Amino acid sequence: MMTYSRYKTLLFRSLILFAPCFLISSEFQPVPQQRTVKILLGGDTTRPILLSSYDEGGMTYASLDDLAMAVGLRTFWNEETKKLELKFKNYRIKVTARNPFVIITDLTANSATVYQLPVSVKLQGRRLYAPLAFFLPPFNAVFDKQVSIYSATVPIATKAVLERSPFDIANLSVEPKRNGYLVRIGTTKRFDEFESWLRPDGWLYVTIADAKADVKKINSMKGGEIFSKIVAIQYPTSVQLTFKLSKNIASSEIMSDPLTNDILLSLRLPSEADRIAAERERREMISSFEEARERWKLDVIVIDPAHGGVDPGTIGVTGVQEKKVTLSIALRLGKLIEKNLKGVKVVYTRKNDTFIELFKRGQIANAAGGKLFVSIHCNSMRRKPHRKNGFEIYLLRPGRTEEAVLIAERENAVIKLEKGYEERYQELTEENFILVTMAQSAHMKYSERFGEILQGEMGKALSLTNNGVKQAGFYVLVGASMPNVLIETAYLSNRSDEKYLKSKRGQQEIAKAIYAAVKKYRTEYEKSLEEGKASN
Repeated sequence: MMTYSRYKTLLFRSLILFAPCFLISSEFQPVPQQRTVKILLGGDTTRPILLSSYDEGGMTYASLDDLAMAVGLRTFWNEETKKLELKFKNYRIKVTARNPFVIITDLTANSATVYQLPVSVKLQGRRLYAPLAFFLPPFNAVFDKQVSIYSATVPIATKAVLERSPFDIANLSVEPKRNGYLVRIGTTKRFDEFESWLRPDGWLYVTIADAKADVKKINSMKGGEIFSKIVAIQYPTSVQLTFKLSKNIASSEIMSDPLTNDILLSLRLPSEADRIAAERERREMISSFEEARERWKLDVIVIDPAHGGVDPGTIGVTGVQEKKVTLSIALRLGKLIEKNLKGVKVVYTRKNDTFIELFKRGQIANAAGGKLFVSIHCNSMRRKPHRKNGFEIYLLRPGRTEEAVLIAERENAVIKLEKGYEERYQELTEENFILVTMAQSAHMKYSERFGEILQGEMGKALSLTNNGVKQAGFYVLVGASMPNVLIETAYLSNRSDEKYLKSKRGQQEIAKAIYAAVKKYRTEYEKSLEEGKASN
């Protein structure tokens, strides 16, 4: 169970992380009538934990961020939708501002349950507050230790009390040093929990737990030659001091003065060695990026005409062979790319009626330094003729539908023509295939994007039915270490599709549609590389 000390540490760390938003956002407003509420973890009354809260309409609203930190949960905040996600091992809880619904997702079962609160979740600044008594039942349903309310809310120190009590932090001073500055934060007692964070953009944050500051006095202070702005914010469990630096600072260190209990903040100015090292690092980063950009430039496209030689592929209603159609489309596509996309090399896994094993097709693509692998096929149903028609694009993932699995089995059956296939493809059987395809995850984003573009261009240019982008376990895609797709251009088992596939007009139109997708994908892909260059 998380200790109260650990919880406070996590709390003021989180305040550091989110403080920039508080400083620059006009949305931030103090929580009205701020209070705290005590909760227990697993019924342990010896270590109650405090959550910031407030009362409204006879209900106590507690901070969900505080609750998450108290029990050690990670969170994700979506600023655009004002949605907070609490992350458990096997569950996710999502709540949204001004919404009474709590959505609990079971990651194991891939299912969701909706729980309705009697009132909506409140947004205060950038924090969500939920009616605690009603939120805990669904929360406890997925949490391994029961959380309960320990006592009624108690007021946090009011302004009147603060006026009668001395401040813990009342002044700041800055002392110039030979290689920087020493900031002294005057305190009236010893503090053991404090942190500082120097951001690259010139903001410095200091958070002191369990402290009270004379915020008005500190905010009126001048920063001298080192600070252009000083802002103090009093939180229920900590004080945050925020400094906008006027000079470039190489590093900062925070410590406690053992003689006075003051907190000392040492700010070191960059030395000549720091400046030389920073410039060298900047140049190396730019050089490294340029090398990576050239290496990943889309300059080699591998076209894979399915089947060939002793493997005719599927046979159409009138005897049209898949291997002839795919080769013709591939060669037409290659000519379009070579003619119109300057600087792009086309590599074919075969250029004639030759049988190429599936594993060798991936080897050819990798050896050529391919950046995109396009495998061209023709589809078929077991019964011929059949009314099923149209094109579809496949990505390498285990098939989700029976039809996708059957198509993959038909295309993969060619391995039986390869010598020693049992041993070569043993690791690609059954559940092991899932592990093998994980190696493709680095390229899946681009495979998916090319598949989307390809579907759009083929759907726009061809009169064929658009059956969309699907997924299945095609062995030919496994070995290609690059973005890849498999195109089932149309059905040879359909009379109309077969007629279109065997015609020169149909083959040229399909090649032109694929080319248009390649061109659009290349433009989009290399634009992203240029944007990455500009950001550096």
